[in-house]
Amino acid sequence: MEEKGLRLGDSQMKSQGTRMIQTGKDGKKRNAMDVIRCRAYDNYLNSFIKMEDRRYLPNDRAIQQLVRLRSTVGTIVMTPSQFKDAHFSPLGSFFYFSEQNIANDPLTIALAEREKPNAFKTLSTIIFVSTRDSKGFSVSGYIDLEQSLRSFKTVGVKSHPWAEIFAGHRRLEPDQQDLSFISWNNGKVFYNDSDNYKIIPDAVKGLSFLYKGDGSILTIEKYITEEHSLCTFIDSPKHGSAVIYDHRIRRKM
Repeated sequence: MEEKGLRLGDSQMKSQGTRMIQTGKDGKKRNAMDVIRCRAYDNYLNSFIKMEDRRYLPNDRAIQQLVRLRSTVGTIVMTPSQFKDAHFSPLGSFFYFSEQNIANDPLTIALAEREKPNAFKTLSTIIFVSTRDSKGFSVSGYIDLEQSLRSFKTVGVKSHPWAEIFAGHRRLEPDQQDLSFISWNNGKVFYNDSDNYKIIPDAVKGLSFLYKGDGSILTIEKYITEEHSLCTFIDSPKHGSAVIYDHRIRRKM
């Protein structure tokens, strides 16, 4: 039901786009969809900006030009046309990465297999990732796969760059917006409820997640110690150590 709502929103936006005209910073007139694409690409470029960049170049436009020229090891910055193809395909926000060419990496392959079941709400997946961020510091955290994918496909919502992750251009790095995030460099810890899960910290059972859809509780410690069949350990050359926790959604009576 939720996906149909998004599809209707996309079609309404496209039909209204020819009537809604705005003037861009370059003086050219653009319809609503053009404006959305420009803003989305600006947000994409901003995701590469570092603190040092703003220290020396306070103007965002100048920094974005630097981002396009700067090459970081393991990172490819898409051009506007490449970004448009990846995010604004004829299927709109309804293309699936599992139907595209994905990197030959055990984690991306495993996540591609789970994409549609998560989208169709037959399966809910939490990913634990322990890796290094762009500055080389150790970070780890839990990610709600369905919400993260949906947020990425919804223009304007900040999330993980899944198009590049599945293509093998970027690492999957947890951040402060995820279910949990730990920066081992400074010891900061963040917890957030997602659309699908509520965080349940327990001194005895450890970290648990309540799936809001059917009321099931996923206890991380239990999944690991009992060698749960829906718990998968993955060692990825690209993304580091990961654990995938799957929950088969039960329908409420």
